[in-house]
Amino acid sequence: MGEVAVADPASVVGVISGFRTEHGVSHRVSCRALGVSESWFYKHRTPPAHPA
Repeated sequence: MGEVAVADPASVVGVISGFRTEHGVSHRVSCRALGVSESWFYKHRTPPAHPA
């Protein structure tokens, strides 16, 4: 796979979210352009909750 496969997930999520906020590019389009699935994006978008 390409560079995205080895990138930090938080960085990739930040780029996708930034495209949406700054340029109005949908998450679907950004995910496709970066070679990740939308489910991958949504999985990594929110940090996992830590048990109390």
